[in-house]
Amino acid sequence: MTASPSISEIAERLEIPQLWQVLSLPGKSGKCVCSPFREDSSPSFSVYQDAGRWRFRDHASAEHGDALDFVKLARGCDAAEALRWAKAFLGLPEKSQSAPEEKKRWIPDLRPGTGAEMNALGERRGFGIEAQREATSRGFFGFTEFAAASCWAVRDCRRQLMEFRRLDGRHFEAYKSLPARKSHCIGSGKSWPLGIEEAGGFQKVALLEGAADFVAVFNFLVAEGKEKSVAPVAMLGAANHRIADEALRRLAGKQVVLYPHLDEAGRLAAREWARQLHAAGAKVSAFDLSGCVKVDGTDGKDLADVCLISPDTFERERKFWEVLP
Repeated sequence: MTASPSISEIAERLEIPQLWQVLSLPGKSGKCVCSPFREDSSPSFSVYQDAGRWRFRDHASAEHGDALDFVKLARGCDAAEALRWAKAFLGLPEKSQSAPEEKKRWIPDLRPGTGAEMNALGERRGFGIEAQREATSRGFFGFTEFAAASCWAVRDCRRQLMEFRRLDGRHFEAYKSLPARKSHCIGSGKSWPLGIEEAGGFQKVALLEGAADFVAVFNFLVAEGKEKSVAPVAMLGAANHRIADEALRRLAGKQVVLYPHLDEAGRLAAREWARQLHAAGAKVSAFDLSGCVKVDGTDGKDLADVCLISPDTFERERKFWEVLP
């Protein structure tokens, strides 16, 4: 049996500067900054370390506490929910449990790519180096070994859901209990979109389909200078028609742009997502990806293919000059 860490130990593992960024709070962490939780005309909020634990103090309201208290304030929840969120963020089980060694090897850590890996992915998929670094810096993207192959992968901030693709672009062969297939997704909660936790401080959201589009969108965030104005969010696959209710509530009132794949599954998924988003109070629209011809002369069908768009198509189709809201 593995022993669950205590509440105090969980608080010690959390870093408020990282939480500030992950929870998409306005401003930035520091020893004398404006409060992210209220209108603050002059800096009166402090983030600091005390005996190895991150703490905060609001000198105007007298609110103070550790990183778990910070999560509670940021998410507007009670202590129990803050603890559940922190456990999920740290990748901790809710209860003590026995974990077989074989299953532990299924969930590898992601690491930043080497120059050779990033160049290889850039040449194959058109994902720029700066885009890959931006996705990595946000904790969404990295490289690893999985199912006996070199891979790139995406994950959510809870580290409960990860999707893997082979770096060489080939399909995975059957490996142990895993079948042969294009990609592997491990974890749970595919109705919970990647990036939804970080989208809180943004009014504009790009809602993508799949891991490739999720990485590709960072190309456009960097190229269009919209890293701080548009939040990337993704559903892992067109088969996931349902968006979790809590995720929908977080998108209420936001401008959400969909990028439907040019196939029947993609269009159906986009229609279902649009219906749910509209009912939840989001302002929904869609970007038309038709007309994209790649450098190899084949038709593109998704946002990732726009990263490989031919120069002639880019000149002819002005809509691809700015794909983000």
